[in-house]
Formats: sequence, C-alpha cells, structure tokens
Amino acid sequence: MLGVAAFSALAGGNAQAKDAYSALQREALGAVDAFFAAMAKHDVDASRRLILPGASFVVVLPDGRVKVEPDSGYRDMLGKHKEAFRERIWDAQVTVQGNLAQVWAPYDFHLDGKLSHCGIDSFSLVRGTDGWRIAGVSYTVQKTGCAPSPLGELK
Repeated sequence: MLGVAAFSALAGGNAQAKDAYSALQREALGAVDAFFAAMAKHDVDASRRLILPGASFVVVLPDGRVKVEPDSGYRDMLGKHKEAFRERIWDAQVTVQGNLAQVWAPYDFHLDGKLSHCGIDSFSLVRGTDGWRIAGVSYTVQKTGCAPSPLGELK
C-alpha cells in the first residue's frame, strides 16, 4: 500500500484527488511506489519481485534516440550504482481493466539530492496471484527546461 507521502505525491498533494483513485488503481500505484522505494534502496531482490521476467525498459533520450533494455540490465545497473536515487511522480493517470493496468505520470529524478532530469513515466502492469507486477517501463528524459514540480523541493 502507498505511504502517505507517496500518495500525496501521486495525487499532486490534493486530498480529494487521492480519494478519486479506485481500490484497484491504488493497488497498481502501490506497485509503482514499491518500485521507486526499491530503486531508492538499490534493492535488487525487491526489484526482482516487482518486475516480471522479460520486462523491458524503454527510454526516449533528449536527442530522440530510443534505448531498450531488459529487466536484467536494470537490475545490474541498480546493483552497481551507489548514488542516491529519488524519483517522484504526480498527477498519475491510472487505467485498470481486469488484470491489466497502465500508469502515466510526469516525474522528476534526483541523483544525490540534485535534479538530474524530468519527463513522463509510463508503466504497464499485470496482476497475478502475487499482486501487481511491472511488465514494462517507458519514459522520456528531459535534461533542460524541467518545470518546477508541484511536490516542491526535494527534502
């Protein structure tokens, strides 16, 4: 389940927006929140439990190039880097149909406490007997011109 801070971030800090999510939407957002928590802790084992084997990570770089990486590449990177990672999303659009969910949201990414980049995150999730798991992540990277986050400064 989402922590209070994460729910506030996902809903843009708006208490009424938090209530607008259905139980299934909150569950899907909980998987995204857990993914970010595992990333922040560089927890490869937790990431393995949250990401379906064979999931892909697709990044659209500022110059328009597209990089595709398997889930194993993400976990390798997570285990090797020691910098502090912090990713935040807000105003998430969540669509759920049966056991399939899509989460689309603006994000900012901080590296060692400093804004690195921003963009759009798009998560595809599927629900099985063990809950919601990430089937794929696609995101854009914007290095300049990031609008100030509605979540405020990183604390």
